Amino acid sequence: MQIIYSTFERSLKVLFVKNYLMPMTEEITEEYPPVRTGGSLLLAWRTNAKNVLIVGGGEVACGRVLKSLDADAKVILVCPEQGLHPELKYRIRKNQIYKYINREFDPIDLEEDIDLVLTAIDDPIKSKEIYQLSKEKKLPINVADVPPLCDFYFMSECRNGPLQIAVSTNGKGPKLANIVRDHVSKNLPNGIGEAITKVGILRQSIRKIDPDHKSSSNRMKWMSKFCEDWSIEDLQKLDDNLIKTLLLYYEKQVVPTFETLNKECHAKNVEKEMEGTSINENEQKETKKGQLILVGAGPGDPSLLTHKATEALSNADLVVSDRLIPSEIFSVVKCEIRLASAKSGAQKSSKSDESQEEIQNWCLEGLEKGKIVARLKIGDPFLFGRGGEEVSFFKKKGYNVQVIPGISSALSAPMAANVPVTHRGLSDQVLIITGQGTQGKLPQVPRYHDMRTTVVLMAVGKANELSKELLNNDYPSDLPAVFVENGDRPNERIIHATVVTLGETVEKEHIVAPSTLIIGRAVNALLD
Repeated sequence: MQIIYSTFERSLKVLFVKNYLMPMTEEITEEYPPVRTGGSLLLAWRTNAKNVLIVGGGEVACGRVLKSLDADAKVILVCPEQGLHPELKYRIRKNQIYKYINREFDPIDLEEDIDLVLTAIDDPIKSKEIYQLSKEKKLPINVADVPPLCDFYFMSECRNGPLQIAVSTNGKGPKLANIVRDHVSKNLPNGIGEAITKVGILRQSIRKIDPDHKSSSNRMKWMSKFCEDWSIEDLQKLDDNLIKTLLLYYEKQVVPTFETLNKECHAKNVEKEMEGTSINENEQKETKKGQLILVGAGPGDPSLLTHKATEALSNADLVVSDRLIPSEIFSVVKCEIRLASAKSGAQKSSKSDESQEEIQNWCLEGLEKGKIVARLKIGDPFLFGRGGEEVSFFKKKGYNVQVIPGISSALSAPMAANVPVTHRGLSDQVLIITGQGTQGKLPQVPRYHDMRTTVVLMAVGKANELSKELLNNDYPSDLPAVFVENGDRPNERIIHATVVTLGETVEKEHIVAPSTLIIGRAVNALLD
């Protein structure tokens, strides 16, 4: 009887668990997020002014160094000079590396005030030794391509201004992470980075007028509704006047539409102009007039900016820039930056006028407010940069334009490839043409001259067509040529070709813009 009772009792317990306890467990699981193990804790790690020790000098080390510099870290690099990648030599030469140690890793390197350790060497025994030493000192470490020896992973990242998006597969498929990243990047709204920058300025302005920590809830609630109600396109249009008026709405805890705010600001401006005109119309016009400076940014290396260009960018009230300008150039800028809409390929030829109009309107907007406007253009403004057109446009509007020349890649890129564009016995003249003429067509190429060096800007997309045009104008098929991709930048590449292989070389070597093409006998003048 006792055995039977025990079996019956166990059956009752099973029924109780199934009918009462399990439903309660399921209800709790649905009410709260489930735990999904196997992931990583994703953080935005602030390394500003922190010491990051990087061991290694190859391509992987290049990536680690760049990511650390982008995060404002102080990079300490350890690697023998003979193993250094050209990019790292470039960064050392430009004083971007805080400290370079020309030797193999030594445990004494960890004795410095190190905050983070990154290894990028092809020596598993040495890597493990560095890992163990770092752990003894409780230093976080990442050992490249050895997940078990990593406290954290590097993620596949895309960046647009202040916006950073990172994708991780937790070490399972780095290439898939790149594919997902590229998909996300391509589908981001145009101008998202600029919109976020403007929202950041508004957020700081609200904190200034309402700094009390007790107001945190009000600030967050108002900013959240503002970001939800306004489109990305409208956020990009935020300026000083709109922000000042928005602050009045914040005090009422009301979020106006862009249309309402814009009309209100416009009405205020008209009212001020009417008041000013009634006092002294000529004086009002004089104070309203701003100054426009057309600035050449050079090939992209900030150290190649002229002193005059740096001074103009530092003192400007507004900088209106092409998208081609590398972000490093903006390090000297202290004011608002407006970037032209990105255009490329077929889109570039069909919408370049639209982009140009957008740029000119931004400049006029600043000038009419009496601002110093720096119009920043890659290379030299007057060499295939439409600089002359812009000067004519603003002169017709009553503004005098100051022009600051920049170093053109037409002359700096050949130097990067060690090509003297003029060389005794090989070249006594230089021809500079563009691969993207009016409506994207090639310009007329003159007949071949054996004492001429031909430099072609924006040639990548027209390489096949250009090759045929050159051959039709008596250029020898085996005449030396060289592409300089991203000249005077850390990711610079030098790729040699001949006239007949231009298109083939672009395809095979995956050459991308910006690239400068140099053709002529002088190309091989200094080859060993």
